[in-house]
Amino acid sequence: MRVFIISAVLALSAAQTIDPSVLINIFGTPPPTESTGTHQKLEDITVRPTEAATFHDKDGQSCQCVPYYLCDSNNVGVDINNASVTGWGQLDIRFGDDNTRECQESVEVCCTVPKDPAVVPKPTPKPIKGCGYRNTQGISITVTGAGNEAQFGEFPWVVALLDSRNSSYAGVGVLISPEVVMTGAHIAAKFSSGDLKIRAGEWDTQTTKEIYEFQERDVKEIVIHESFMPKSLKNDIALLRLLTPVELSEHINVICMPEQDEVFDSHKNCVANGWGKNVFGRQGRYAVILKKVEQDMVAHTRCNNLLKRTRLGTNFKLHNSFVCAGGEEGKDTCQGDGGAPLVCPTGDNRYKLTGLVAWGIGCGQKDVPAVYTNVPKYRHWVDDRMDDWGLAANSYRISK
Repeated sequence: MRVFIISAVLALSAAQTIDPSVLINIFGTPPPTESTGTHQKLEDITVRPTEAATFHDKDGQSCQCVPYYLCDSNNVGVDINNASVTGWGQLDIRFGDDNTRECQESVEVCCTVPKDPAVVPKPTPKPIKGCGYRNTQGISITVTGAGNEAQFGEFPWVVALLDSRNSSYAGVGVLISPEVVMTGAHIAAKFSSGDLKIRAGEWDTQTTKEIYEFQERDVKEIVIHESFMPKSLKNDIALLRLLTPVELSEHINVICMPEQDEVFDSHKNCVANGWGKNVFGRQGRYAVILKKVEQDMVAHTRCNNLLKRTRLGTNFKLHNSFVCAGGEEGKDTCQGDGGAPLVCPTGDNRYKLTGLVAWGIGCGQKDVPAVYTNVPKYRHWVDDRMDDWGLAANSYRISK
């Protein structure tokens, strides 16, 4: 199965010596930066499910589509794959003609005797244990039938970036503090601070019926690295300070930061996330759920040599503000969400932030790694900005 989710699709050069016309062929034409009516809100991306839809099974028994936590397993109707939907079982999210699923929202089941939501309040999320913990089995429910979709709450540090003027989708960021989000400078540079907001705790963009709600916050200040170079994407990092902090819980949490110049070249099973612009648009009944792709890191020298074999040419030199991952055929971060995090495991289902999606050559080609901002290079810069704001940096530190 081909897994294509995230990168900045930009007409920007990866090296200043490259002819711009070649870069357009590599990266594509850049998307419009102005707010227009053609931009889509996250909620408008796919077909909206019907409210209170009622269906009948082969025995003529009716059932109603409701969030899974409002139905006992004994009362599940036509959704025969969802045998346990009481908050600790599995939920099949497949759609299409080859599946019996009637309900169009990923978190819904068809229930013969739904519970009254007025008497079944949503539970309170559990407190966090510290930065960087991945919920590998999801929270409250484990989804099946997925391809490269993440579980609900699996990566609690991933946030969506939205244009606050029209709620259109702008990219992805990563929570490093209750008040601070990190993203790519090439994303942040398109906005003034008052024109951007973040959404933490998002999973399926087509529903608001997850067991725990997302949180939106306005951005009050944007700090772009002073050495960011738009033409080469060197030093492609920015921090967004939120107007009010998010409330941390098991589905909204901060990632752990690496040490200054920490090296991840030999790390395996690192993970990149995003919603993937290549699946945006009206795609039948498929919901747009947070994606994930696992990749191994690629050493800087090897990555540079591999990229020289591409259209970048033999004179290409990979700057030290970049790191690389991937290069496995059919598995890449090649279209969609700039600024999205790449994280690497440190043990015990815990992760450190390693990179931010920057750019790439082609899609899923063998021995062509994707290129990310080298986050460890900027740890001191991040600490200094946090200090300027009077914010504690202990939120993203791993306790010794």
